[in-house]
Amino acid sequence: MDFRIVISDPTSGRAHQIELKDPSSSKFVGKRIGDRISGDVLGLPGYAVQITGGSDREGFPMRADLPGTKRRRLLVAGGTGYHADALGKKKRKSIHGREISSDIGQINVKIVESGSKPLGELLGVAPKEEKK
Repeated sequence: MDFRIVISDPTSGRAHQIELKDPSSSKFVGKRIGDRISGDVLGLPGYAVQITGGSDREGFPMRADLPGTKRRRLLVAGGTGYHADALGKKKRKSIHGREISSDIGQINVKIVESGSKPLGELLGVAPKEEKK
């Protein structure tokens, strides 16, 4: 069970993507959207992250107000997974529940507490060059 983790940094406005392999990926199973997790699991000592969403292996989005670990077909009028093109329009969409299970492919997190080292240094990303 491998997860792709997208780490968003609100201070810089950048997002970084990492692959999380089996031993450390089990720490995410059973967590929900909105839960806080220590950054040590991701190799970010001193950081804390919050789960903001994700999608399953087939690309269906997770929704914070849908309990459980299964995918369901819901009649939705807006929010995560559907944006209506007209006021009051509804549509039946497949949406995944808010709990992380083995069928999740991507987890989105944001940094809520920063550590002493910069994020780019911990992830091995070169600093972005400034335009002249």
